Formats: sequence, C-alpha cells, structure tokens
Amino acid sequence: MEQLAQPVQALRHFAAEARAGAILEAEAVVDAYVSDFHQVGDKVIALDILLRDLARLRLRAPELDAFLDAVEGHIDDLHRELARRPS
Repeated sequence: MEQLAQPVQALRHFAAEARAGAILEAEAVVDAYVSDFHQVGDKVIALDILLRDLARLRLRAPELDAFLDAVEGHIDDLHRELARRPS
C-alpha cells in the first residue's frame, strides 16, 4: 500500500483523535507544509498536491470526511490569499 505524505499522515492522526483543537493543529500542519515553499506558484502547487493526497485519504478513511472538509476549507482560504499576492 502506498504511503501517505507526511503532512497527510499528521492530518489523519489529528482527525482520528477527534478532540477539541484538532482542526487548529491540522491547519498548523498545512501552514507549516506550505511555508517550506518560497514562491507563490510553488505554494499553490503544494496546496494542490495536498488536496490530491487528502482525496486519496478520503478513499481510505471515509469516516474522516467532516474533518477533511474543514481542512480543505482552510486550504481554499490559503489559495484565495495566494491569488491576491503578486507573483
């Protein structure tokens, strides 16, 4: 079985715990992942890859849909923020 990327493994861990604050920790993981990329275009690509990997996680663990919806909402917000920045 393919391994999930490190950020996706962390997101799966937070989702499985289902405790207060888990979504904030998941958003911090996404923010940290994106901060590793310096160019706006690279950040956009990284977010797209993360969305693709989250879609794969949904197939493996459909019980995490609600949590993943929230994480994807955060990723959408980051996409909009990046779209407003100059290239």
